Amino acid sequence: MQIRTKLTLQFSVLVSSIVLVTFFVIYVLTEDFSQRDFYRRLREKAITSAILLIKVDQVDSALLQVIDRAKRDNFYREAVHVYNQEDKEIYFSGDTVTLPITPEILSEIRKRNEYQFELNGFHLNGILFKDGDNNYASIVAAIDIHGMRRLTYLKTILSVAFFILSGVVLAAGWVYSGRALKPLQRIMDDVESLSPKNLDQRLKEGKHQDEMGKLIFIFNKLLDRIANAFNLQKMFVSNVSHELKNPLTNITSQLEVTLLKERSKEEYRETIESVLEDIKSLNLLSNSLLELARLTRDTDSFSMSRVRLDEILWDARDSVKSIDPAYQVEIEIRDMPDDENKLYVEGNLYLLKTAFQNIIENACKFSTDMLAQVTLSVTDEFLIVRVQDRGPGIDNKDIDHVFEPFFRTDATSKVRGYGIGLSLCNRIISIHKGKIEINSTPGQGTMVIVKLKTAKSF
Repeated sequence: MQIRTKLTLQFSVLVSSIVLVTFFVIYVLTEDFSQRDFYRRLREKAITSAILLIKVDQVDSALLQVIDRAKRDNFYREAVHVYNQEDKEIYFSGDTVTLPITPEILSEIRKRNEYQFELNGFHLNGILFKDGDNNYASIVAAIDIHGMRRLTYLKTILSVAFFILSGVVLAAGWVYSGRALKPLQRIMDDVESLSPKNLDQRLKEGKHQDEMGKLIFIFNKLLDRIANAFNLQKMFVSNVSHELKNPLTNITSQLEVTLLKERSKEEYRETIESVLEDIKSLNLLSNSLLELARLTRDTDSFSMSRVRLDEILWDARDSVKSIDPAYQVEIEIRDMPDDENKLYVEGNLYLLKTAFQNIIENACKFSTDMLAQVTLSVTDEFLIVRVQDRGPGIDNKDIDHVFEPFFRTDATSKVRGYGIGLSLCNRIISIHKGKIEINSTPGQGTMVIVKLKTAKSF
């Protein structure tokens, strides 16, 4: 079922229910008022009959009957009964009406002074009329035929009005739901026209910041992220292709040149060593790409435990020095805590070692003296690692892009590498709910700052 149909039905049911309840209340209140007004008129009739019969000496039963029959405002099937204090009927008007007035009814009238009730389809109102020491019970019975007709007419009017209003509400709900959903239909049409070929296209934002406007704004933000992801993917594929092309071309050209003629044993050895170096480069690139893809895909599949951060830094230093003996790494721990538990973080030993090894190796690689200065600061809640190099630094315009795969600045383009290390590090620190940032001054060096929560505050 479409949203427009659902909204129309819900709106119609709601409004129709309100109208139905309103009409029902009107009918009930009218019925109650009509009944109370009829009993009031019966009471006035009972009082008048009692006064004329008891208080006026010139009026006897026969004359009172004549008077009652001569009146034009008599009730339908009216009957008047008057009883003395011995419950003896002293007056009756209404020959065609016979109602069983029992002693219990008369007793109830004398006890209440006024007693309203229904009997055999008649409305009866009995009052106690006092004349000196004598107590009389005057009862008037009748059928409210006019009131019943008015209620029937009112019921008919309300029923017809209900069905007419329900139809009007249904039509109005259909029209207005269509108008309300018109912006949504426009959004659907715009989204339908989107494709990977025109990701730069955005939905038209309206002037009013209502729910539809907010939806369009959020969707445009989503399109920005999707377009950015597509661009990164294209750039990633392009960079991978470029990085793979160079060593593969070198390997192919070296082997083809070598096969042109017979070579000496030393020449073959040199060619094999050169090809092996290119293969190692390819292997390093593929491993880095696989690691980055794994970290991007499986964020919850790594086991976490309490690991000591200073020991990870020492292990990372040894690994970096094994890559190139010329690399130098100085580690300093500031504010060494008395409680060694403050040196622990909740994390994955392998991933954290990989991250800090990449950061320290980059610092050694880009420093003019191949020296990386590592400082570990300890606070009550955080462990902060700063890695300083003495390299060329990074321009401000490039700072925001250093964590993108394969991004390399002009100053570092001549240094061997692929630009994947910092992307890998950023993903690892993110998995550990930490923060990584870079402060750099061109010509003075770069500092990488990593902030992790201690294990007890994790």
